[in-house]
Parts: sequence; structure tokens; C-alpha cells
Amino acid sequence: MSLWGNADSAAITGNVDVTNGSATVGEGSVNTAFLTAGQIDVGDLMMIVDVPYRVKSIESAASLTLTANYAGSTDTNLTVLKRETPRNLTVADSDAIFGVSVTGAVEHTGGADNVVSIAVDNAGTGYPSAPTVTVAGNTTSVATVSSGKVTALSVAGTNTSHSTAPAVTIAAPAAKTFNGTSAVTVGTDVIALTGHLMETGDAVTYTEGATAVAGLTTATTYYVIVVDANSIKLASNVDNANSGIAVDLTVVGSNDNHSLTGVTATAVATLGSGSGSNVGHPGWVKRTVGTGGRAGRIQYETLVAMSSITGDTADDTEFPE
Repeated sequence: MSLWGNADSAAITGNVDVTNGSATVGEGSVNTAFLTAGQIDVGDLMMIVDVPYRVKSIESAASLTLTANYAGSTDTNLTVLKRETPRNLTVADSDAIFGVSVTGAVEHTGGADNVVSIAVDNAGTGYPSAPTVTVAGNTTSVATVSSGKVTALSVAGTNTSHSTAPAVTIAAPAAKTFNGTSAVTVGTDVIALTGHLMETGDAVTYTEGATAVAGLTTATTYYVIVVDANSIKLASNVDNANSGIAVDLTVVGSNDNHSLTGVTATAVATLGSGSGSNVGHPGWVKRTVGTGGRAGRIQYETLVAMSSITGDTADDTEFPE
């Protein structure tokens, strides 16, 4: 489908004479060609001094009749434009753009209101168990965790009637604590961390206890080198982690809790078809002309098949097949 809009107009060959109170448009000093293909057709709008008039009939190359009498001043040799719009619309609808319906001030994709899927964008690190997931404030216990990462999310809870895709919030992984004196082995740079569920290359943020482990800086991101299921080393960047090059730990820290916190996972929700109350009907319906960034032509490509419009039809126009 193409789209008719208020910027879609073209000049007509020749100029015209018009008379106040008359529906007849005649030829001016430069010959018109009303019967020539591509000039103007019955049902098109003729823009006379920027005012739209619908063409009712074309009598000859030099004369046509409007559906309403010309209300402007009598004049000769006017240059006019034609504008193509859906034939069943009134002239009052001519200063409009036709595309996807808008209910209220928010644009919608046809049928988009239910969350149908949630895709993991960043799996995060350091999750010992499934975190709490919320979708636009609705609690949704749907996370699947493997090797400390969120690997999948499914939809649960009440997630309908969204005008746009809602934000997904995944709880941060719990900090993993260790004793700075007993858990750190200076000679091997190993940190004992029982059941850490991390993989080599995972990012973690170190937070010191009373005194930092020498070689580490609090509030700094490091990268895990897995020694075994209960111990790790830390690298300054992911390349060093993958190469097994650990940060040199020269002095153990204080014997209170130090911590390593993984990366918070992120996800994106996708909307699908649904029955929310604030959803635009797909199809050709009227839109008023916008201003600023919406000024001028707005183009859409819409594929739609429907026999009738249901629901709130007060602001909708049903066009014939």
C-alpha cells in the first residue's frame, strides 16, 4: 500500500478561471488538459488558492465541475494543484495524513500490548540461583541460571496492555564474600571461594574489607581465572584471564569479609498481538497533521486484511475493500 498525505500534490497543466458561488472551473489563458491521463481524475482534490475542492465530473479538457461551489473570490488564470486522497473521504478530511491509528498521544504497533517473550541481552556473572525478574513492576520468577549466568527468561505474571515494550529489571547477583586472611594464598595468588559458579573471563567487582588485599583495588573490575570449583585467581583484563596471567597478590588483607560481585544481567521484552485497550487498529485511518518533527509527509507501509472494525470505532474510518 502507498500512503496519501497532505504533501502529495502536483501541478496541473494550464491555468483556470473560477467564479464565486459556481462549481464550474474553466480554462484560463493557458490551455488545460483535464481529460489527459495523469492530469486530474474524478474524486481528486483540486487545490484552488490552497483550499481543497473535490472534482465531481470532468466535462472536457477545458471544463470540470466541483462537488461544492467555489467560495473564494472570482479570479482568472490561477495555477492550481491536484491532490490524490482516498476517494471515499470528505473534503474536510483532505488536510490529513492517513496511516496507523493513534489512540491518545501515544503511537502503537497494531496489536502490540502483550509481552510475548523476554530475551537475555547480557547473561551477567556470579548468579548462584535464579534472580528475581520484574517487567514494568510486575514480579516475574522466570529466570534460568547455568554456570552463574542467566541463560533464559520466560513470561509469567500480568504483562498485558503495554503501549510500548516495558523495561525488564533483573536483580543483581549476590556478593561472594571471603576472609582476606585465611582465603588468600599469596604465593599462588589463589582466592578460596567455595562454590563460586564462575567461568574464566567472567567480570567481577572487588570490594575490600578493612584493609585491601595487596595487589587489588577496591571498587575495581577484575576477571576470573578458574582454578577449580572452589578457588579462583583474578586478572586485570579479560585477555590476561584467558591467558592465565593473574594479578600478583603480595599481602593478604584483613580477616573480615572482602567481596566479589558479578555483573547484573539485562534483558529486553518483546510485544506481540493482544487485546489491550490502548492499541491502535492497523489499517488506513485518519491522522491529523503534526508539527515540528511530524510536519509534512509521514510514510507507512501497512499490510492489513479486515472485514470490519470492532471496539472503540468513534475515531476510526472503515474503508471499502
